[in-house]
Amino acid sequence: MSREPLAKLEYTKGEDGMLYPNLQISVNKEYDLRPTGMFGRRWKDYMMSKYPQRLSELIALGQINELIAKVDEEAEAKKETLIQQLLEAQPMPETEDMLERAGHMEMITRQAEEIILHEVVYQLR
Repeated sequence: MSREPLAKLEYTKGEDGMLYPNLQISVNKEYDLRPTGMFGRRWKDYMMSKYPQRLSELIALGQINELIAKVDEEAEAKKETLIQQLLEAQPMPETEDMLERAGHMEMITRQAEEIILHEVVYQLR
């Protein structure tokens, strides 16, 4: 078992003589203010359950919020494209029944989200 630390941290000596790590939430402060979307939360949960040491490393390096935002942006962009492709393959029914049309759109959206979860979200970064 390796005794090497997850991240190279810098320390500051406190008035009491103790060394305290210089931690920060993120390198880029703009990501701290962004709300986390569904895909970003799912990615964080996935990383917490499958790769907790990598998640701890990202937190220690101050890169977690930026990566969550990037996963969310990538997934949302892919979702829009995928919905359009699925609508071309499975066109909207030619009916006046709004519930049937809404149900079809909901089915297409769920299919796209399931594909995105496996292709984008459930990936080690």
